[in-house]
Amino acid sequence: MKYLNRYMIMFILLTGLFACNEDKLFEGELYKKVFALISTDDYNIFTVVHDLDFTESVGYVAASVGGSNPTEKDINITLAQDIELFDSYNKDNYDMDQDKFAHLLSPDKYDIDNYNFSIPAGEKSGRMKIRIRPDGLSPDSVYFISLKVDAFSTYEVNPEKNDILYRVIIKNRYATQESTTNYSLRGALNNVQIPGIKPMHPISKNKVRIMAGTIPFQSDIATINQSAILLEIDDNNKVSISSYKDMEVEQIDGDPDFPNIYKIEKDDYGKQFKTFLLKYNYKVGSAVNQMKEELRLEFKEDNY
Repeated sequence: MKYLNRYMIMFILLTGLFACNEDKLFEGELYKKVFALISTDDYNIFTVVHDLDFTESVGYVAASVGGSNPTEKDINITLAQDIELFDSYNKDNYDMDQDKFAHLLSPDKYDIDNYNFSIPAGEKSGRMKIRIRPDGLSPDSVYFISLKVDAFSTYEVNPEKNDILYRVIIKNRYATQESTTNYSLRGALNNVQIPGIKPMHPISKNKVRIMAGTIPFQSDIATINQSAILLEIDDNNKVSISSYKDMEVEQIDGDPDFPNIYKIEKDDYGKQFKTFLLKYNYKVGSAVNQMKEELRLEFKEDNY
């Protein structure tokens, strides 16, 4: 019995020793402090919507640190321009089709005042400010600022999250590039009643683009240039209709039902709609077509 008790004591001690070692290994992983740039998908894209209502708007690149315990030191991070990830994105997605390539955002469209920022000790995140001037950007293009971690003061950086493609997309109060803005269409083409859906794209603070008449939208620059028209909304919500590039279009005023205006309206159930009432002629080949259309989009007050 004495020897049995001795063996049992030794077994308990050894089991405890192994358990302690396992706990230390587990805790080493659990409490390991690793920071990463915040992004999504395989190309580390971080998308920010910039409003054309403002000459300049602000976005941020952020970093976050993992680990269960608070950090004891500031993590000082320096970013730098780097196009390796940007080049990989274009090559992997478009191969040799350069017409579809994403673009590096032109330096005259943004400022980064300081490429250095910190995650303060005890905090989980920190961020770096980017000032964007979105006017003049195309809703048909993809724009990136390509950055990477160039230096840091302490702990570790996640090697799979040490770079980022900051994507700039544009919006105004009528449409957004973030997702397809589809207005419901009610009207008449050459006095034939037509329903449908019409995509609208933001161009500037007070300009949007649609396809003329019933011409379907295609994500093709040649088709857009040939068939799109511009709507410019003034301070009194009067709409001026003109050609986007090559389409021949003539605005027709004086129709009380389609007076070329933009307005906000409510239905009997309290739903709100952004509404365009338009009338114009447009030319396809040698044929002149007359279009009368109401475009409506339901919206929430916080999405005006």
